[in-house]
Amino acid sequence: MLLDGIRTIDSLELKNSRLLLRLDLNSPVDRKTGKIESTGKIVAAARTLDELLSRGAAVAILAHQGRPGDYDFISLKEHCDILREATRKNISFVEDICGETALRFISELRSGEAILLDNVRRLDYEQKSLSAEEHAGRELVVKLSPHFDYFVNDAFAAIHRPHCSVTGFTFTLPSAAGRLMEDELSHISILLDNPSRPSVYVFGGKKFSDFLPVLRSVASDRNVDAILLTGMLSIAFLFSTGVKMDERVSAELLKEADEHFIGEARHLLSSSEKIRLPSDLAFNVGGQRVEADTSRWPAGCEAWDIGAETISAYTGILKQARTVFISGPAGVYEHEGFDTGTRAIFEAGGGNGKYSVIGGGHTAAAASQLGYSGTFSYVSTGGGALEALLSRQPLTVLEDLRKSALKFKDRFK
Repeated sequence: MLLDGIRTIDSLELKNSRLLLRLDLNSPVDRKTGKIESTGKIVAAARTLDELLSRGAAVAILAHQGRPGDYDFISLKEHCDILREATRKNISFVEDICGETALRFISELRSGEAILLDNVRRLDYEQKSLSAEEHAGRELVVKLSPHFDYFVNDAFAAIHRPHCSVTGFTFTLPSAAGRLMEDELSHISILLDNPSRPSVYVFGGKKFSDFLPVLRSVASDRNVDAILLTGMLSIAFLFSTGVKMDERVSAELLKEADEHFIGEARHLLSSSEKIRLPSDLAFNVGGQRVEADTSRWPAGCEAWDIGAETISAYTGILKQARTVFISGPAGVYEHEGFDTGTRAIFEAGGGNGKYSVIGGGHTAAAASQLGYSGTFSYVSTGGGALEALLSRQPLTVLEDLRKSALKFKDRFK
């Protein structure tokens, strides 16, 4: 189990404690207005904060938004407003991270109160991937650690990034996983370690170049019975088999599907009978849905969905499954007439006593928009973090939580 050796907040003496909480509040931002477009991740993060405050802790929160230089690299003031509304608790925004202003607000914190410090990625060393011990020497960790009893990491979506605010405090403070982290790791452990069979994975969406490690791992997993490809990932794999496509589509694919990708895709298809590709696709022909066999690609057109024959084959497999994982919509579900495949996958993949998980922000947004969120056992907030777990990569951030549990074993309940 992924949680083995990791303490949770059940191990902490929370009443009157002073606690440093790392959340992942990174959210989509409107390019024109600079305002947050979707509050889902912030609302999900509020659960742990609400519990900590209700149980009498004083909490300072660290979080990030965007990357320096990007349009979504903004202050966390609006995030604080959303957290305050979600928890109905006393939460103040501090326009500082570890300077004199931040330290003054931290010293004045009382039981049941919280402050959200500003975007931690304003620190030029935050995103360096170093060991916990190396990060522990940074100003952020040196200045903040003496003011707290515990560190809680609830930033599940950042567990594949050993950044300063994510892992440095595990070296200096007794550290535990928050409720969101606990839930995510528990549900994903079921997928990885003990799934009911048949177990079926569906991969789609717009991204595909970084999916090879995930596919390699899942294809070699004896507990996985079928892998159904949709979206741009399926187009890229079809391209690797020699399917003739529109020249413009081929040119776009070649920007990501280099020789290594094509060779690896061919190897996976030849070495694993689990991987299924679409037999037909739905093309956007002048705004209309036109279906055709994958070998009959209409000139000047893009594939925006899987076709009826593929939908029938895939849903037949999903209806027989006992465990289902879905990452990425099957097509351009936002456009009328091209949501058919995504709806059908969600319909067949959820409910009916299955253990079903969907992962990634785009997938969660699609399920919510199309009205299927409630049919799944769990909706994961992770993107890259989830991919890292599915790839079975060793994750330093989780290992650092385990080391902290041993190092500070006498400071836990």
